[in-house]
Amino acid sequence: MPLNWSVPKKAIMMIQITLLTMFTYMGSSIYTPGQDAIQEEFKIGHVAATLNLSVYVIGYGIGPIFFSPLSEFATLGRQNIYIITLFCFCMLQIGTATVDNLGGMVVIRFLSGIFCSPSLATGGATISDMISVENVSTLLVIWAAGSFASPVLAPLLGAAMLEAKGWRWIFWLLLWMCTAIFILMIFFFPETHHDNILVRRARRLRKETGDNRYYALAEKNESVMDFKSFISYAIKKPFKLIIREPIILAFDIYTALCYGIFYLFFEAFPIVFVGIYNFTPVELGLSFMGFQVGDVLSYAIYLLFEKKYIKPKFKNNTFVPEDLMVLAMFVSWTLPLSMFFFGWTAGIHWILPMVAEILFDINTFNIYQITFSYLALSYPRHVASVFAGNGLFRALFAAGFPLFGQTMYNNLGSEKYPIGWGSSILGFLSIGVSLIPFLIYKYGAHLRGKSNFSN
Repeated sequence: MPLNWSVPKKAIMMIQITLLTMFTYMGSSIYTPGQDAIQEEFKIGHVAATLNLSVYVIGYGIGPIFFSPLSEFATLGRQNIYIITLFCFCMLQIGTATVDNLGGMVVIRFLSGIFCSPSLATGGATISDMISVENVSTLLVIWAAGSFASPVLAPLLGAAMLEAKGWRWIFWLLLWMCTAIFILMIFFFPETHHDNILVRRARRLRKETGDNRYYALAEKNESVMDFKSFISYAIKKPFKLIIREPIILAFDIYTALCYGIFYLFFEAFPIVFVGIYNFTPVELGLSFMGFQVGDVLSYAIYLLFEKKYIKPKFKNNTFVPEDLMVLAMFVSWTLPLSMFFFGWTAGIHWILPMVAEILFDINTFNIYQITFSYLALSYPRHVASVFAGNGLFRALFAAGFPLFGQTMYNNLGSEKYPIGWGSSILGFLSIGVSLIPFLIYKYGAHLRGKSNFSN
């Protein structure tokens, strides 16, 4: 029973799932420093080159729709899906590093996104398998912190490899990192899905005793489902949850906008830090470190909130999931502020756009933690599917924003304020979604009470 595992064993599992998420997540933005070199070698334009970022993001949005619900079936579990998809991901990096045309790279990048996806959605479910309810939100923060840190570390690593060896070595580096975690997980990553553990136990007893009467209840229930129904149920489930649950839809929209804006920074940063401040590729990679400072501050804010507000409510048995909205409401104003600040201070001093990164991260980091924790607590039997649907929403926004980003900034910008009005449009949209935590705080319990999926 994973809930009964020792603390060291749980810590080893946490390290593995966090590293897996970080390394595969890096695959999206680690490409960006080499984009100009790829454009030059393949003789393509900016939008065509940006497709390699967008299709990867679309891939890891689509992947969980298939893999995450499948991981909830007792006969499959989570371990097998992690190992098989990670092996495929590693092999695809060889193809990316050696491809010699745009079409091949786009296809490989899309497939890479699909096969990197299970950890991005199912990682939260794996943690929920091991951690008690009162501690799950705290541990989800550690996992999510890794997923936040990796896309902003990746451009720096990619720029270093570009400067040292060329753009192809960006993908060799990604291959080495993912191969290391693949080998580690083969030996030290047991199954965590409770029903799958019982299925394996039943199989072992049948083999040892020769008595076919041993079975797990979930295994028996799934045995009557044909393959077509099995796949249909797995794919439809995330969409069914989004359509029927307004809470899930609201959080999906909020986090998707944040995610889209985040990936739009990969278009805006070259305009600001290269176009205005003449940064080198490595310096451009370092410009993303404002997000890392924001991660540290955001993590501290969340832990303080957990200690001072959430833990006491658990102790006196008054906690409800809507209590998490208190922090979401507190930080909601920093998202629109970051967009206005980023847009209208670019050109004054390079440190000011980095301050905007910190403000952005204070909101987005904590909103993500609140979203993951709230949805995990409200829909515990459907965590992987809920996260899969959320991942698809986020991926669609993240894939689309970079494709129109440069055109938007060029058409709306001026010589003095190249990203001012483009960022302001996003700021106004951010004001609208910032109302969602206030609505959930007031009506969330009522909506959960009417749900067929909650608890």
